[in-house]
Amino acid sequence: MSMDVVIAGAGMGGLSASIALGLKGQQTTLLEKRTSFGEVGAGLQLGPNATRILQRFGLSKALERYAAWPSHIEVFRFDQEKALAKLSLGEAFQARYGAPYATLHRADFQAILHERMLSIGQTDLRMGTALLDCKSSDQEVQLHIEAKTQEVEASNKETFAPSSSSKPQSLSAKVLIGADGVSSDVRRLHWPHRHIYATRHLAYRATLAQKLLPLRLRQSCVRVYMGPQMHWVQYPIRCGEWLNMVVLMEVPFDATHSKDTVQTPLQQTWHEQVPLELSHWHFSQALKGASPDLQDLFRAVGEWSPWRLFDTNPLKGAHQLAQGRLALLGDAGHAMLPFLAQGAGMSIEDADALANAWAHEEQAVTLRLENYAQSRWRRNARVQRRAQTNASVFHAKGAFAGVRDLGLSMLGERLLDMPWLYGHR
Repeated sequence: MSMDVVIAGAGMGGLSASIALGLKGQQTTLLEKRTSFGEVGAGLQLGPNATRILQRFGLSKALERYAAWPSHIEVFRFDQEKALAKLSLGEAFQARYGAPYATLHRADFQAILHERMLSIGQTDLRMGTALLDCKSSDQEVQLHIEAKTQEVEASNKETFAPSSSSKPQSLSAKVLIGADGVSSDVRRLHWPHRHIYATRHLAYRATLAQKLLPLRLRQSCVRVYMGPQMHWVQYPIRCGEWLNMVVLMEVPFDATHSKDTVQTPLQQTWHEQVPLELSHWHFSQALKGASPDLQDLFRAVGEWSPWRLFDTNPLKGAHQLAQGRLALLGDAGHAMLPFLAQGAGMSIEDADALANAWAHEEQAVTLRLENYAQSRWRRNARVQRRAQTNASVFHAKGAFAGVRDLGLSMLGERLLDMPWLYGHR
């Protein structure tokens, strides 16, 4: 069977790409190895650079149903209750950048994208389908996939249960877009020298209904607390009814997962197995000397989900995003630390740029992908580098932390606002 555009991965990047291409009139086949969409991850932040594109996707009303709209960002030392710096969001950001700053639960955002993809009607979504191999030639891409046989449970027609059987198939396509995340099979198969590596950063995630918190702990803004080798981020989600919290800390880990000893393939998971006693020790070290508010919020959470952070070297050229009839998008092409809150934003930008490049039907397929990669690699590399720099700044200690705090208290909004990032069009 032959088709034009095949996208591997139905996460935020793959769904966004199918929407962007569908709005240009391009049919796509979207392969996803999971058999159903699940509630993975926790919250995410979307700056005006991303929400501007989502508005063009026709998602304004859908965002209103699920998103929260933080009034401002506040940055604190982790042991103090007075903010070092503040950046107004809300109407001020809308006026400055022409689009809002939003925060959402990942599962809600995935549902929004999925619903919009279905409404456009240009995508053949194949759940339970894994990419086994792919071979690219001057004329086409040959894909070998494995589709799990799915049986619909009589009690719930929306729940799919994979059987023990699978069905190998072969497909051919004009292009293959790898949007299959940090542990991308497309990147592993065709960019074997590009590695991801586990870092010493561990993120503990939790969400909590705000009605369960005392009034003084409920928040309508984004708050960042910075401490030695850790920082705490919190913001509202689900129309402000829930609070998302992430505690990112630097902890020892198995050296076989490090940058110097790369495992291939290396798989990122949403939940790392951390013994309860070790988890308690991590928090006891990270929150030693923390403000009463952080201590109270920590005690209010019943369960924290640990998640190892992965990273990769910043992009060095367009060839790392596109080669011939193959291209990478989102985390598959440029995994990055979450210290700039732009992982989702870059995937959305990538999808929009890909669709714009693909719309030039007078150009050869390979040139369209080359133009996409040329338009994206420098910006993604800049965001990757800035996220790595922020990791050092946020987790600074001693004299370096003092300089950081002084700079924030003196320059405030000038440091927190980033026109180069939020104003990108």
